[in-house]
Amino acid sequence: MGAIPQALFCLIFIALGRLDVRGGVYKELTTPLGHEIMRHAKSADMRSFIDPSVSPCDDFYGYACGKYPSINAASRETDKSIGLALRDGYLRRVRQLLNEPKMSTDRPMETRVKYFYESCLNTTALRMNQRSHLLHILREFGGMPAVEGSTWDESKFDAIDMMATLLRRYGKITFLGVSVGPDIANSQINRLSLGQRDDLVVIKDEESMKLVKKVRLKWRLQQLLGVSPERAQKTAIEIGTLDSELGRSGIDRKMVGDPRLRQRLTVISSLTETYGPSLNFTRFVSTWLDHDYQLPVYEYVPGYLWQLNKILSSTPKRVLANYMLSSLVEDFVVELEPEKQQQQQEDYCAVRTTDLFPAVVDHMVYHSLEQQSPHIPVILRQLFQELKDTFEAMLNGPDLEWLDEQTRNGMVEKLKLMSFQISGEESVDFEEHYGSLIISSADYYGNIERLLEVRALNLREDLQRPQSKPIFYDDTIDSPCYVREANMVVFPASHMQHRYFWDDVYPAALKYGTLGFDLAHEIAHAFDDSNLLFDGKGNLRDSWSSDAKTSFKLLKQCLVDQFSELRFGNQKLPRRETQGENIADNVGIRIALAAYQKWLLDHSKTVDAGTEALPHMPQTPLQLFFLSLTQTMCSDVLPERRHAHVMTSVHAPSEARVRAMMGNTRSFAEAFQCGNTTRMNPPLRCKVY
Repeated sequence: MGAIPQALFCLIFIALGRLDVRGGVYKELTTPLGHEIMRHAKSADMRSFIDPSVSPCDDFYGYACGKYPSINAASRETDKSIGLALRDGYLRRVRQLLNEPKMSTDRPMETRVKYFYESCLNTTALRMNQRSHLLHILREFGGMPAVEGSTWDESKFDAIDMMATLLRRYGKITFLGVSVGPDIANSQINRLSLGQRDDLVVIKDEESMKLVKKVRLKWRLQQLLGVSPERAQKTAIEIGTLDSELGRSGIDRKMVGDPRLRQRLTVISSLTETYGPSLNFTRFVSTWLDHDYQLPVYEYVPGYLWQLNKILSSTPKRVLANYMLSSLVEDFVVELEPEKQQQQQEDYCAVRTTDLFPAVVDHMVYHSLEQQSPHIPVILRQLFQELKDTFEAMLNGPDLEWLDEQTRNGMVEKLKLMSFQISGEESVDFEEHYGSLIISSADYYGNIERLLEVRALNLREDLQRPQSKPIFYDDTIDSPCYVREANMVVFPASHMQHRYFWDDVYPAALKYGTLGFDLAHEIAHAFDDSNLLFDGKGNLRDSWSSDAKTSFKLLKQCLVDQFSELRFGNQKLPRRETQGENIADNVGIRIALAAYQKWLLDHSKTVDAGTEALPHMPQTPLQLFFLSLTQTMCSDVLPERRHAHVMTSVHAPSEARVRAMMGNTRSFAEAFQCGNTTRMNPPLRCKVY
C-alpha cells in the first residue's frame, strides 16, 4: 500500500470503526469525508503497484505493475492477478451467503444449495463414507482394474459400451467428446457434436504439468481407494501416457479460428464406416441414447478421432478401463487433510457448490450485490450502450475506407443487434435446470451421484429441445465473455463487486479504463477473425466481400508478426495465425478511449481538474485511463509455470498485451509525451478497424 498521510490514516480508522458492517462488506460511504477516504485509499492502492524507477515510455507494464509481485506474489499453489482477486472476493461472498441460516423467505433453489453446502461441511461423514461410496460406484461398471487387481474380469469389458454407459449414467465424457449446442448455420436448433474433448490440453512438451497430474492421481489411488504404491505409480504413468497420446493429434482452438476447418456435418452411419469397429459410432450413440439417431451430427477434429481409433485398438483393456473410471473418481474426490481448519473446509465447499450449481450461486451473489448497489447494473447497461454507439461511429468513420458499404452495413447491423446480460440477474428455475433433484444435508456423495444423473439426462434431452437461448452456465463465468450464438456480451456477477475497478467517487477515467475496456473488448470480439463470419443472430454467414477479407487479413497479419516477436520471460511467444484476443485488445482500447474522450468533451463545463484526478497522483485524466486499464492486468506467474501459461491461456501474457496495446495506440504516446525513440512509441503500429 502506498504512503498515506498519518492524519488521513487516523480519519480512515475512525470512520471505518463507525461503519455498520453487514455481511463483511462496508455500507456505502456517502459522506464527503467518506468520499475523500475512498479517493485516498484508491490512490494509495494504485500507487502501491507503480514502480517509479521505470519509465512509462520504455515499459509501461513495468511502470504500472512493477511492484505488484512484491505485494501479491505468486505461490507454489497459485498465480496472482486481479481476476483471481475478484474470484476470491466472489467466493468469500458465496461462503457468507451459504453460511446464513435458512429462512422461510429463501427461494427453493437457495435452500437446496445450502443443504448441499452443509453436506460438504460434514467432514466426519465424508471420511467415513468416501471409500465405500467410490468402490460402490466403480463396481457398477465392473470395478477399476487398479483396485480389483487380478480379480478384474477383462472378458466383460468393452470400450465402446463403457464410454456410452458412463455417458448415459453419469454424463461422464471419457475418450470421445460429446456436446449438444447451437448449429453454426442455424443457432435456433441444437446439433450433436462428436470428436475431440473440449477439455483436451494440447501441449506437446510440458512435462511439469504431466508430472503434477500423475502425482495427484497416484495420491488419490493410494489414499482414496487403497491401491498399493507400486500399482498406483504404474497406473498413474499409464494414464498420463494415454493423455499425451490423445493430445498428439488434437487441435488447439487458439490456432484455428474458422469452425469449418475443424468440424463438418455428416451422419452417424458415415462415421462408423469411416472409423471402423474400434470406434463404432452407431453402437456408441444408440447405447448412449437407447435408440438409433438419424439426424446429421458434427464430426469434430478428424485427426483426433483417427488417433483415438488407434488408441482404442492397440491399448490393453485394463489401461482403457483405468483411464475411463479415473475420470469418474474425480467427481467424488474430497481431499480431507487432518489439519484442515473449519474455514479451509468452508472455502473448499463454497468452491464446490459454485462449480456444481453456477447459475444458482451466481443469482444469489447478483441479488446480494444488487441490493447493496442497485445503480451498478444500470451504469453497466448505460456504459455498454455508450460503447456500442462509439464503435458504430468508428465503423462509419472515414478511417475505415477499406470496408465496402455492404460489409460495413452488415457489421453495423450486427452491432446494433448485440445484447448485454449480467450473469445471475435472471432468476433461476431450479426445476428446469435440475428437475426433481433430491439434496440431503447428510449425504454429500449421494448428492453428487444424483446431480451427475441429472446432468446426464439433461444432455440427452438437449437434443430434443429447440435452442431458444444459449446456455451460459455449464461452467462458472469468471470474466466477461462474448457469446457468439446469441450475439451477446455477458458480464460476470463477480465484476459488480465494489471498488475493485470503479466507484461513483472515483474519476470517470477509471470507469472507462476498467469496466469500459472490459466491455469494449468483448464487443470487439464480435468482429475478430473467427466471429466476423457470423451474423447478428449467431448464424454462420460469410457475407464479407473478397476485398474486405483481403484488407482484414493484412491488418491481422501485422498483429501476428508483432506478437511473435514479443517475449514472456526468456522465450518468444508462439506464432499464431488466430488473433481473436489480440484483435479484441487492439480494437477494445480504442473504443473505450474514444468513449472516454467524448465523455470529457461532453462534461468539459461541469468537471474540474480535481474531479478527474486522485490525491497524491500527478497523472492527467488520459494518463489515469491508461494506468487504470493496465493495472487490471497486473499479475505474477512463477517462472516454472510461464511456458504452460503461454500455451494454455487464450490471452497473451499480461505484459505482452499491455506493451502491444499501448504501443499501437498513438494517444498513449501523446498522453505520456513519449519521444520517437522510446519503446512505447514505435514507428510501426498495428490497427484493426
